[in-house]
Amino acid sequence: MAIRSVILAVDDDPRLLDAYQALLEARYEVLTAPDGRAALDILQTRTVDVVLLDMLMPGLSGLGVLDALRHLGIETNVIVVSAVNDSETALEALRLGACDYLTKPFHLSHLERTIRRLTEHGAPAVEPPSRPSCALPHALIVSADLGLRASLAVALRTRGRVDAVEDAGAALAVLARTRPSVVVVSEDAVATAVRGQWPAAPIVVTDPRRPDFETLLPAIIQAFGVGHADVRHFAGPVPRVIAHVSAHFRRTTVEAIAATVGLSTRRLASVFAEQMEMTVTEYMAQVKLEAERPQLTKMVRRHAFSTVTSYRAQ
Repeated sequence: MAIRSVILAVDDDPRLLDAYQALLEARYEVLTAPDGRAALDILQTRTVDVVLLDMLMPGLSGLGVLDALRHLGIETNVIVVSAVNDSETALEALRLGACDYLTKPFHLSHLERTIRRLTEHGAPAVEPPSRPSCALPHALIVSADLGLRASLAVALRTRGRVDAVEDAGAALAVLARTRPSVVVVSEDAVATAVRGQWPAAPIVVTDPRRPDFETLLPAIIQAFGVGHADVRHFAGPVPRVIAHVSAHFRRTTVEAIAATVGLSTRRLASVFAEQMEMTVTEYMAQVKLEAERPQLTKMVRRHAFSTVTSYRAQ
């Protein structure tokens, strides 16, 4: 069965979201988000091929979403679809990484051609590419260990795209729509399940009880390098920092990390920021957020269901 590209439509008009769903669902998997923050929640947990992004939304605007994607290191194709017919806004959207800017009302044929150009040009191959690609490398992390999954996901997002899931079922759902550069697993049973769906999968197995990041990270970067040029390595004390945060993400400090790796806090800050483009404090905060994300997502879904039920009851 062919892997369908994933389209995320973001707009505060539910009628337009319904129209996108009706028009595109025969060819693509269509996700919808009613505002910018909901879109970011999806984009941090799902691999999306094309985003159809409105500009004027309550809360986080379309430009705010584009800026957040850049800072989070999330690469995807964004088509701005907006009623704002303003050259300055369009240029700012393109500067922030949008691929195209369509003004409402737009011709459906133009939208379909644009989506097809982006999805067919960047469609994942069944086998890993044999030459370097301009797209970012993509890792799928599968582990029930929250610390391992979260610390590795945040670290690898400084090098490419990441899907981080808990179990084999979620991993197979990811593999039904994309082919990552590497699959990192912490159980042999998960590796077997992945091989059953994708026999050629590039798999790296690590022990969740004692993950060796000094070996794990180079293996991942090597897998990235099969199809992508110039992927930066994690060097010096950085693998040991990631290992420490993996084991102690709920309660640790910069001082404790510095003592573990044998550096002053000032020297650690300099080395870490140079490789990771974030501070150690920011890294710890993002790991905590990543670890809490599954529970937060459940809470948001429960709240959304409750809101819809109340609205319908009226």
